[in-house]
Amino acid sequence: MDPIAIIKADRIEARKIQDPNADICFLALASSDGEASVRTLVVRDIVDRSIRLFINSTSPKWRLLKNGAQYELLLWYPTQQKQFRIQGATNMVEPEEVKSNWFRRPRGSKQLDYVYKEFAPQSSEIASRDVLVDEINRIKHSYKPDDMLPPDEATGVELVADRIEMLDLNREDRIHDRRVFLHDGVAWQQKFLIP
Repeated sequence: MDPIAIIKADRIEARKIQDPNADICFLALASSDGEASVRTLVVRDIVDRSIRLFINSTSPKWRLLKNGAQYELLLWYPTQQKQFRIQGATNMVEPEEVKSNWFRRPRGSKQLDYVYKEFAPQSSEIASRDVLVDEINRIKHSYKPDDMLPPDEATGVELVADRIEMLDLNREDRIHDRRVFLHDGVAWQQKFLIP
């Protein structure tokens, strides 16, 4: 059984029924000194064993990932009562793919990339939200949407799954289905766990 195929099918179903989590994930990171952090991100693509996320290289999460932070990615589809916990290696997404994806992003996301480039890095402290709104308005008036090009800071990471734990809470008998899938380098091996 291929857990990636299950995730893709569940994501398609979640989109059909307008699950608010269909296109998001929760990325937990642990730095080399053990400091943990978690954030919500958009899942851009699921390819083979990889989940692709596009982020900005000015962000703290990028620095953690680039420095070898361990990760766990959580996908939670509440309408289906299914959860997937994913662990594995990380690869950087090729710059050409990042640029191609960047043009499909919403206008506001593109403008934020320009804020990171021209004003301050992601997660920087500012005096108020109004400061950010003013900066976004400056960028709106400085650049026509069609003239905006992907900044060098726009980048991406590919989370290559080696371990996927699935928890299906949507069982009439209330005996939850919990499994772990481990990739041995060739194929997925499945084991059942007590929920």
